[in-house]
Amino acid sequence: MLSRIRRWSILSVLGLFFFMVIVDGSIVAIAIPKVAQSLSISTGATTLIISIYLITICATLLLFGQFGDQYGRIKIFKIGTFVFLLGSFLAGAGQMLNLVLLGRLIQGIGASMTMANSYAIVTDIFPSKELGRAFGIESIFISLGALAGPGLGGLILAQLPWGYIFWINLPIGLICLVVELAIFPKDESKVKQKIDWYGALTLMLAAISLYLVTATLSSNIPLTILFLGGFLAFGWWFIKIEQKVDPPLLNLAIFRTQLFTKRIITAFLTFIVSYFFMILAPLYLQLALNYSVQFSGILLMVAPITSIIVSPIAGYISDHYDQRVEMTVGLVILIVSQFVLILLSGKFEPMFFISVSVIMAIGTAVFGTPNSVIVMQSVPKELRGMAGSTNSLMREFGLVLGTTISTALFYQIMSLMSHKEVHTASGASKRVLLISQRWTYGVAFLILLLAIFYLIVMIRKGGTHEER
Repeated sequence: MLSRIRRWSILSVLGLFFFMVIVDGSIVAIAIPKVAQSLSISTGATTLIISIYLITICATLLLFGQFGDQYGRIKIFKIGTFVFLLGSFLAGAGQMLNLVLLGRLIQGIGASMTMANSYAIVTDIFPSKELGRAFGIESIFISLGALAGPGLGGLILAQLPWGYIFWINLPIGLICLVVELAIFPKDESKVKQKIDWYGALTLMLAAISLYLVTATLSSNIPLTILFLGGFLAFGWWFIKIEQKVDPPLLNLAIFRTQLFTKRIITAFLTFIVSYFFMILAPLYLQLALNYSVQFSGILLMVAPITSIIVSPIAGYISDHYDQRVEMTVGLVILIVSQFVLILLSGKFEPMFFISVSVIMAIGTAVFGTPNSVIVMQSVPKELRGMAGSTNSLMREFGLVLGTTISTALFYQIMSLMSHKEVHTASGASKRVLLISQRWTYGVAFLILLLAIFYLIVMIRKGGTHEER
């Protein structure tokens, strides 16, 4: 067992890098108007810079989870750190959309290598009695990353060109890489096994189909339907492959653990909803309220600052009290915050926005921390690498769906109200922006209602015999 200082130092590096890769999924959101103007593209097209990163992670997470199990989780994490930094440099240097997308693709591969193995590394190096606190600390970084992206991006854009939203990763990432080489332990010896390349290829084809769905959604509905069919077909075929291959990329036996399956599904629904706010909040602040990028960034930092305070408390509660109750309370708080988002009208600002940001951050921490602990402790140790990568996969897939659904709904409602096809929010009236936002948040509210209904039903069904 590693010393206490070394364990917590490793956790700090894991958390800081997790923070960066999560931030890069949302930091582009606040830069959408500026990037669209710089690259001469619509604000709708700019969301491809977000979706290609998330979909790349979805396509490769399980593969790198398997690599970690077989060749060493720490080794794969270190390589992923370098690849992520390379992608960050290219994305920031790109002056054409295709070059930025290439950099984001490489970023996504590096992010996937680290995310697929981070949870399992934490589970490996910490005793079970400290896991709640460890995941609580990591949840701080994850929540910060999920919520801080737009705010941090706003602060950067107020002083520097938009490429620096990616280049900010370079000094931090280099420090992480040096520390990884210095204090991370050596991997335990691994038995090399056959890699499920067939399953990996099929999953990648499914991810490519999903990316094409996001790319054509606002311009060519027949093609979108075709690509959606391809996504569903490849997804179905991937499941069939995994039922037969040995070793599988996705060990379906993990879903026989009912506690794991219940928590993953509930979390998946919350992940979808989280990106509604990430996409819409910067547009609300900059276009509906006409706030500057700098002031918008400051307002968007309210949620991550709240998360810093709440996440350790949520971790402590998770270690000492009923995790199911804590999760349910967190989900209720998230539902309340989503309902308040529907009420955003441009009045009583910025206090109204600050209040809902605080409520949402509290709900995210109170729900997410115990859920992560339950997910990782509900499966045998030999499946924890798979559990970690599956959990991350569901998060990224949920974020992709959140980006796609919120963007499609928002611009479709704008088009209906404008009586013409709309692909950009720039130049739209405040009334059109607010109504489109309200209906989009309404759909997110319904998704969260479904999540808490499912959670309560599963808790009652499990009763007192549900595993913890």
